[in-house]
Amino acid sequence: MVKNRHYMFIVPIIGVLLLLSLVGYRTYQNHEAQKVNQQGITIVTSLNMYGEIAKAVVGNAGTVTSILNKSTIDPHDFEPTAQTAKTYAQADLVVVNGGGYDVWATKLARANKQAKQINVGQLFNYQDGDNEHFWYRAEMVDRLTRELTQKLSQLEPKRAAYFAANANKYRAKMALVNAKRATVKQLLAGKTVMATEPVYDNALAGFDVKIANQAFARAVDEGNDPTPTAVRNWQSEIESGQVALVFENTQTTGKVVANALKIAREKQVPIVKVTETKPDHLTYVAWQLQILTAIEEALQK
Repeated sequence: MVKNRHYMFIVPIIGVLLLLSLVGYRTYQNHEAQKVNQQGITIVTSLNMYGEIAKAVVGNAGTVTSILNKSTIDPHDFEPTAQTAKTYAQADLVVVNGGGYDVWATKLARANKQAKQINVGQLFNYQDGDNEHFWYRAEMVDRLTRELTQKLSQLEPKRAAYFAANANKYRAKMALVNAKRATVKQLLAGKTVMATEPVYDNALAGFDVKIANQAFARAVDEGNDPTPTAVRNWQSEIESGQVALVFENTQTTGKVVANALKIAREKQVPIVKVTETKPDHLTYVAWQLQILTAIEEALQK
């Protein structure tokens, strides 16, 4: 079960230094010869949703390894192994989330001086304190596929048109998601929502919607209990009758969160379930469409 604890789960510094040394050594070995060979381009991503997109763009010109490839793996609690370091050292292209979300991946990626690097947070000009759940940003697929096309074309210039065509195909898959997003944007216009954690907040960027009592969500996100004031504000917001729906991160539990959700249910406020990691049985596109459909159905009740 995933529990956000951004500063509680930090890889021991000695272990990181050892792994970084291994990455540097492997990188030196692997790049003695030309890296992109008959086996194709080797891509490593920290998160599997980025891995899915990378594979769609690279197609049959390479392979993709996603380190966090199961929804049950906590990205904050994950500790890289020697095999993880070796995997990064052998990469031609590395994709990390950034924004302090996957610090271990960022460090291992930087140790591979020869590999092309994509930091998704940098695609959004991330500043300290910004929401780091970039995969929920509406523009993520467009920005990442274009960046992948550019980096892959630098590695294999003769396949540039192929990569561009693959990227266009994947962006086309987002048509249903974008249409549903437009519908949800209209339904949420002028309304108020709350969340147990700010996991889905990025998806609401640009919407005319008020996200109330963000202090509650931030506290849970940081691994703390919300203050008594935040708890009281949650109850008063719900009882005001102005909250259109609540977003629940189902991968985080706790007594305070459970009680907050109980208050919402008692007042018949719709609860839309979201997750921080992609469900194993869904593609990224299907995952996003599922959440948007749930919001639409909740607002139309």
